[in-house]
Formats: sequence, C-alpha cells, structure tokens
Amino acid sequence: MLCRFFALFLLFLSIPLHSKVIDITVETDIYFYAKDIIGKTPILDITDYSGKNAQRDVVEFILIQQALLLGGADIQFNFIYGNYDARNLKLLNEGLLLLSFDSLWLSATERYKDNLYISEPLIRKGEYYAGVFTSEQNVANYNAKTLSLSDMTIVSSKDWHVDWVTLQSLKPKKLVHESDWIVMAKMVSRGWIDGMLAPFKKQHNFSYIGPDYKIFAIPNVKVALNDSRHFVVSKNHPLGQQTFEALQRGLKILRDRGLIEKAYREAGFLNDDVKDWRTIKVADPLFD
Repeated sequence: MLCRFFALFLLFLSIPLHSKVIDITVETDIYFYAKDIIGKTPILDITDYSGKNAQRDVVEFILIQQALLLGGADIQFNFIYGNYDARNLKLLNEGLLLLSFDSLWLSATERYKDNLYISEPLIRKGEYYAGVFTSEQNVANYNAKTLSLSDMTIVSSKDWHVDWVTLQSLKPKKLVHESDWIVMAKMVSRGWIDGMLAPFKKQHNFSYIGPDYKIFAIPNVKVALNDSRHFVVSKNHPLGQQTFEALQRGLKILRDRGLIEKAYREAGFLNDDVKDWRTIKVADPLFD
C-alpha cells in the first residue's frame, strides 16, 4: 500500500503544473466581490482594480492569480468559499491547501517557516494603516484629537495576529474575539460594540455596507499595524516548491510594473486622503 501511494505521489509530481486543478479556499464575500471586478476579463488583462467593492483582500485575489500566470504556473483553481480565516494556516501547514489567496502577516507565518514558503511582501512594513470603524449613528460622537481606544469596546479576531496584539497593547475598554468579519461588522453596526479596525477603501466615508450592516471610519484617525504581509505556499503540498517559484517570479514582474501599488491605491488601501490623519501606534507590539 505504501509503495502504491509513493508511486502515485511521484506520478502526481511528474504531471506538468499547468494541467492541475487545485482546490482553494476563499472567503465568500471576497470571492463574489472579486468576480464583480473580474467579470469576463482575462486575469492578465486586468489593470483597473477599482470597483464598488474593491478592498485589500479583493485585489489580492486578483494579484496572486496574475503573479502565478506571469511566473509560468497556469494552474486551474476550484474555489471553495466559506469562512476559512481561522483554518487556512492549519490547512497550509498540513499540505492540505496549496496556497492562501489572502496575504498573511509575516509574524504569524514565521513560526511555521519549516512548513511554509513565504513570498516577497505585498504590503511592506510601515505601509499598513487601518481605520477605526464605528456605526453610522456613533461616528460623529468621536473626536479624533482625543480618541483613545481605551474608551472603546473593540471587536477583532485572535486569528489576525498583528491586529490582535496591537489592540491588546492599546488596551481597549473591552476586546472581544469574533472569527467572522461580517459578524463583527454587524456587531458594530448595531451598536453592540463601539468599533473595529478595517482597511481603508475608496468609498465616501471609507464605508463598508452590506446586508444588515453599515460601518464608517472615524475621520482623521488611523491605527498603524507594524508588520508586512505576504502570500504563503505550503512546503508539504506536492506542488508547493514549483508554485512558490512561479509566484516569486510573477510578484517581481508585478512589482516592477507598478501594478501591486496601483491595485492597493485603486482599492483605497494605500490612500493619500488619510496620510495626514493622526496615527495611533505602539512602539513594536510584536516583540514587547
């Protein structure tokens, strides 16, 4: 039985990379938001990353596919959507997931470096700023000059390593764990929790609006999240090494063409409108 498994494993490795169909997990809302931008346009022809629902993880869904194609890995993907944030690292470590379509914090992945290939940064250290989002009715109640998270209840996820550690260091009145982003947004929108961190968008008031929730950035204040974000590929997946090599080649091409920065700017993540906003930060929460 073991010999048969090994023979099948070697056969799998010998098949050209472009002929594979690979299951990939993706958050449900991100998948459909990205599909709205992609439409019927071939992935490599996309140079306009803007759209009603463009945001960081949506443009990353497009960028990673462009990088793989440019790097020579024409993989066919079967997307399985759901709430996978809390499970993806485990799946990657065990080789049950080839790669993550959502970038991950470097500090969250380094402890698993024996099992993961870590790409060049998509978001470099010092580039990530999050807004403090609250409900529509509460947004006018906060003064950016005096705002302290110690006066607010905040919801986040322990699975978002840098967000969680940063928030712990900022000592909110109460820090609540919730693994599902949409549930977080509903908790804030309904006034059950005062606020949450989220990336900036292009929309007016940087708002996130969906079924049963509306949240808005408190103007003139942002939180620094002091780490870089990377795509990761499983070393324990049979296609891991060749996929990672293709990804690295493609990311370099995208960076050299200016498309990584362009995508984040068109999504509003890198946003000149907030460059002069007051920054709430801690010295270095990851290593305190």
